[in-house]
Amino acid sequence: MSRKVSTAITQVFLLAAVLLCLAAPAEAAHSDEGGEDFSPSTATVNMGQDWLRKTVHYDDAWAKGADLAVTLDQHLYPALSPLIAKFAKDKGLKIAIQEGTCGISAGRLAQKRVDIGGFCCPPGNTDRLPGLQYHTLGISALGILVNARNTLVDLDAKTVRDLFRGEIQNWSKLLPGANETRFEQPVRVLARLHCKQRPGHWRLILDNEEHFSLRTDEVGTIEAMISKIASISGAIGYEVLWNIKRHQAEGKIKYLRVDGADPTNANDVATNRYPFYRAYNITSWRQGSGIENKDATALVHYLLAHLGEVSPEFDLITADRLREAGWKFNENELLASPND
Repeated sequence: MSRKVSTAITQVFLLAAVLLCLAAPAEAAHSDEGGEDFSPSTATVNMGQDWLRKTVHYDDAWAKGADLAVTLDQHLYPALSPLIAKFAKDKGLKIAIQEGTCGISAGRLAQKRVDIGGFCCPPGNTDRLPGLQYHTLGISALGILVNARNTLVDLDAKTVRDLFRGEIQNWSKLLPGANETRFEQPVRVLARLHCKQRPGHWRLILDNEEHFSLRTDEVGTIEAMISKIASISGAIGYEVLWNIKRHQAEGKIKYLRVDGADPTNANDVATNRYPFYRAYNITSWRQGSGIENKDATALVHYLLAHLGEVSPEFDLITADRLREAGWKFNENELLASPND
């Protein structure tokens, strides 16, 4: 075979290889990057005619004889209770409040046993009941927390996700140095995988529980999350920062900056430079739904108007500040960050 023919054949194979590369789909990005922040507000659960005909009824002992009944998740209960008590006193109302979880609020609303439900997450599709509307109070940073002995202070978001995925198994990979100075500790991933059907919260770190490290230590409560991070030198977890004070773990736990953004800096959180957060919502039944409690509607409007009176310890970035920073709302409900 002549050199010219050989060269021509080689060129044909090279061209074919290039064309195949161009035709092949690009390698997909990690399927376990952070998930959706919010669900579409247009979704509505089909509850059937019997449900639509029901009115709100106070069957629970804690709500008997009340003028209105409220369930709040364990974050909103301490934050909003003082304002609700003031409203009740000023209006001469008996307001029954139950502390619980997002699941309890969702269940009571679906059973039409409360007028208002409080959530530490955005609603999922299955939370969008006919006649129910959501009002966003604001957001708080979801801190990436490590033991105080960890010498890291700042990580990029990809490395945070790699740690929770289990792709980095020893902190010394991130803190190289002399043997006597390196932080030679195995990474202990902690996760509280609540509200799996709702967007936002921990799903902004990794979208699905299956994407967390196989060695993940799943905890059931906030207290367990805080206590384990405080006692395990190689631990990494997440929570809103006021829970460190609440569970008396100052000096035992510290937060990390992410891509230089500080979860304690209100501007970093408000502008979404800091990427992980909780979105707090309360509900009301729409006017014309046939089950609206006008006192409950007035309470919702009162809370929205007095968010500036919520104790600073909760680090709440209020809805008004989010609007100023370019977050997107539909009526009172937050539906997208400034980056979307």
